[in-house]
Amino acid sequence: MATMNWRELARQKPCEIVLTGEKISQQLEDEGGQLNELIFGIRSLNFLDITQVTTLKSISPSIGKLHGNLTNLVLQGNKLPSIPDEIGNLHKLKTLDLSRNALTQLPEGLFAKLSSLQALNVEQNQLETLPDMSGLVGLLSFKFGSNQIKQFPSSLCDKIYKKELESQHSPVPIYGGGAVHLSELIGSHNQVESIPSSIRRLVVLKTLDLSDNKIVLIPKEIADCPKLAQLHLKDNPVKDRRLYKLIDQCPTKKVLDYIRANVPASKEVKEQDEKAASEAKTNKSEEDDALEVDFKATKSIHVQQRPDVFKVIVTKQILQQRKIVACILHNIDLTNPKVMKKFIQVQTKLHQGICDNRQKATIATHDLSKILPPPITFASTLATAGKPAAVQPPSEQPRVAYFDGRVPTKIRLQPLGRATEMTAMEMYRTLNEEADAYRKEKKRNTISGVHKYLHLLKGKALYPVLLDYTKEKVISLPPLTNADYTKIAANTTDVFVEVTGLSVPVCREVMNELIKQFLLIEAESSEEESGTTTMETIVPAQQDGTAGSLLIEPVVVETVEGELVVKYPAKIDLQFDNYTVELVSAKSR
Repeated sequence: MATMNWRELARQKPCEIVLTGEKISQQLEDEGGQLNELIFGIRSLNFLDITQVTTLKSISPSIGKLHGNLTNLVLQGNKLPSIPDEIGNLHKLKTLDLSRNALTQLPEGLFAKLSSLQALNVEQNQLETLPDMSGLVGLLSFKFGSNQIKQFPSSLCDKIYKKELESQHSPVPIYGGGAVHLSELIGSHNQVESIPSSIRRLVVLKTLDLSDNKIVLIPKEIADCPKLAQLHLKDNPVKDRRLYKLIDQCPTKKVLDYIRANVPASKEVKEQDEKAASEAKTNKSEEDDALEVDFKATKSIHVQQRPDVFKVIVTKQILQQRKIVACILHNIDLTNPKVMKKFIQVQTKLHQGICDNRQKATIATHDLSKILPPPITFASTLATAGKPAAVQPPSEQPRVAYFDGRVPTKIRLQPLGRATEMTAMEMYRTLNEEADAYRKEKKRNTISGVHKYLHLLKGKALYPVLLDYTKEKVISLPPLTNADYTKIAANTTDVFVEVTGLSVPVCREVMNELIKQFLLIEAESSEEESGTTTMETIVPAQQDGTAGSLLIEPVVVETVEGELVVKYPAKIDLQFDNYTVELVSAKSR
């Protein structure tokens, strides 16, 4: 029976390692039930999957050495009795699967540094308690079913707080701290005895499964979770007999309606609401004082209000996969080569930093004139005269783009920097082939450019795509590339900016930082004849020589059904030191 050559494996510097099955189990048993230490020296590793290797006795603390790149760790079905504290040092982890082992406890500080973790699974173990989880600010899904846990993991929501100032200027409340993005919580078949009132702070929770536990009282606050669509509470000894029957026989909506109408709010929540109201009053006074200082700023940002609002129409199927925030920057000056260079560098820097190598969000900029309907002309008016109403002249085409998910073989575009048109699938394959050729040529595993983002679309049935007003012409294919025809140039004066990512708050945060960096762009250009130096900025100066104002046009994102998703910028955005935001009006053009 062939065995795994650990030294050869380490020499290859793979990005992914999957160990599973009887052969690996037998080899590890022969080697003392431990993984070879050479694995933990593979710094290129970003995916490690060890599944159903029942002879694996423990995981070495050396696993902490993989903190540089490891994003996915699967240790499923191995009968592990414990895991080392050092897993908590893998700060880039996005997926951690510890299900179907023999764990009786988790290290106390395991989750303190795992702020990037999105999916956590500890199902089918022997856990009785869970450590503090308040540091999991990026968590989307948590599964802890089939254990012996008695206490609800309230640290997920206890520290979530409402951002009062931002919420005052937003159509929906804005929250921070804790697992504020948690949308799935599965904890069936445990010994949980109660649900805390703080569960109402899980404002994006969509699925909650606490069936087959020991819950007697259902708190009213569970009905305050605004996104909750799937609630499973069967096989609990619920004291309220009417509610018990509804849980057993009726859909989620009827259960929540009953709870909302018949269950009293907890005393704790009433006290919290009173305290919050008092603090909000104090904070508002402090914020008003701060605003007095802000009005002394010397620079301004103009937000342009137009009657013909630019919209991005999104389908609900793509919203499950990716969100989008957009705006338009007007009167931009990119004629200075140094400014253009910094304009591009800013986006690259943010992709590597706040966007976490495009895993959280992707930025794209386009020449607005290339994606708008053509202006009306005398010829176009004659061309449509006498034709059916469905054939609209160019002037009547709406200012709109469409964000959808499509099968990659059905998407056609000319990618940025490419000479020919191709399908998205052909582009993906071409980029993979180029990446493989580069690795062979350079004899190393690292790749650069857009090639290093290919894994973000691996295995996706639908690719996210932004289309122009015709619903046919591709503007961008996030997170990989833009269409070549929309690229900005020195003569570009109006820029359409899009940020797509995991959530609207993340996209909004990236957009704010992007605009902040644009405002800071300046480049020196020497004038050889006069021997003087002038400062060129992205925003052209006014005729009198004073600094110009950045002009931003909001873009509204809404569903096909007309439901508002987000409008950017809103009053909570563009909160920069030494800048004031002023509303200006503009006529349709």
